[in-house]
Amino acid sequence: MSLHSRLPSEERRAAILRAVRRLFAERGFHGTTTKELARAAGVSEALLFKHFPDKEALFTAMQDDCCRD
Repeated sequence: MSLHSRLPSEERRAAILRAVRRLFAERGFHGTTTKELARAAGVSEALLFKHFPDKEALFTAMQDDCCRD
C-alpha cells in the first residue's frame, strides 16, 4: 500500500517509522532534517508533527520500534 493512501493513524505512524530508518541510519540524528524525513515517509512535515511532536520523539519511537522487531 502506498504511503499516500489514507491509512488509520496507527498504520500511518508505523509506516513513517519504517520509512525513516534508512535516512537516520545513513545521516544520523543531527544530519537529517524533518523535511527530509517527511519526504522519505511520503508525508508533509505537518503530518509528521501530528504523529510525533518533534524529531527527537520520532527518533526515539524509531529506535523503540527497531528493538521490537
